[in-house]
Amino acid sequence: MRFDDRPPEPLASAPGFLLSWNGRRIAHKFAAALEPLGLRPHHFGVMTLIETHPGAAQQELVTRSLIDPSSMVAVIDELEQLGLAERRPHPDDRRKRAVHLTPRGRRRLARAREAAMRTAEEVFAPLDEKERETLRVLLRKLAGIEG
Repeated sequence: MRFDDRPPEPLASAPGFLLSWNGRRIAHKFAAALEPLGLRPHHFGVMTLIETHPGAAQQELVTRSLIDPSSMVAVIDELEQLGLAERRPHPDDRRKRAVHLTPRGRRRLARAREAAMRTAEEVFAPLDEKERETLRVLLRKLAGIEG
């Protein structure tokens, strides 16, 4: 699908279609912004969780991420191969592995956040601050999240 063209009517008047189309458009732009860093969106999400919860076991990351266990193993394997994360023995349970970002991973995540911010600014440029906040509140409401 081409995202540089506007969606045609009557689809452009259907809220469900517009949410879906914009979601795919934003995901496409974000993936393109991460590509020069050698990352994909799922890497960014998992790295953000690891940074927020350093030393979390893989299963904890699965629970927090909405990613299935086999996919999480593959993402962490990829991050290890890239030198961005590492599994270490878990301090409380020798059967588990604690996942940490490497110094290189923390630097790459910082650069990826900059790319994410640039993408968000580009995508939301047509909206003023009040409209952005209204959109955020409405999307949270649709997701069943208070405030």
